[in-house]
Amino acid sequence: MLLDIAKLPTAENSAIHLHPADNIAVARVPIPAGAELRVDGVTVVALDAVPAGHKIALRAIRAGEMVERYGQSIGRATAAIEAGRHVHTHNLGFQELTLDYEFPVTEIPLPARAAEPTFDGYAREDGRVGTRNYIAVVAASNCAAHTAELIAESYLGETLPPNVDGVVAFPHGEGCGHAFGPDVDQLRRTLSGVLAHPNVSAAVILGLGCEVNQIDHYLGPGAPRSGRLAGLTLQGSGGTRGAIEAARREIARFIEQATAEQRTPAPA
Repeated sequence: MLLDIAKLPTAENSAIHLHPADNIAVARVPIPAGAELRVDGVTVVALDAVPAGHKIALRAIRAGEMVERYGQSIGRATAAIEAGRHVHTHNLGFQELTLDYEFPVTEIPLPARAAEPTFDGYAREDGRVGTRNYIAVVAASNCAAHTAELIAESYLGETLPPNVDGVVAFPHGEGCGHAFGPDVDQLRRTLSGVLAHPNVSAAVILGLGCEVNQIDHYLGPGAPRSGRLAGLTLQGSGGTRGAIEAARREIARFIEQATAEQRTPAPA
């Protein structure tokens, strides 16, 4: 039965005071006129019948005073409200605030800003900052993946300038027999992200020459980077050995350019 699970109305539980700052309480059950309530130790006599879920004033509220619920203003009293009165649209209204703006007649100096944290980084042409200076050899397709690895491996025994952190290959198993569509688009986005990464100071995009994912995509007007990018194909370079030699010539130029770069303080 309902009586077994619901609390019977009493003076203490018939109205709920949601926040200590509230000047109203919310009726948990219908409250008849003349009912005596005790809210947070204060006795209030209902002067009106208050439906369940509606508000009852816990103290006198002046006309124009804010009505508070959940500790927040929900409107202004449009008339004086006595303690125990039903608070609803007949005596509560929402009004837009009218604000007066004042402007200083003299300029107020801003407080000195504390020094912002910085780190030493390499400024890139797109405004980003890298913490490393790698030269990337990116395969356009799986057909060029092994040669990209050979190019990077050819630098393993060499001493690179301090400003060059290494020559790194990015092989993968895609890009040759693809059909144009979402798969090719995703591959191109991924490889473009490598080419334009702020930790990559320069890059070679290497293709076989006849794959679906042509290197021209990365060299045109929408290229992921506008400088320090070379495009080569194995077919155009005379095979694997010729592609390695051609790539090393391009990388030698990139190393010379990177040698002149210095790390500069950049915002953290």
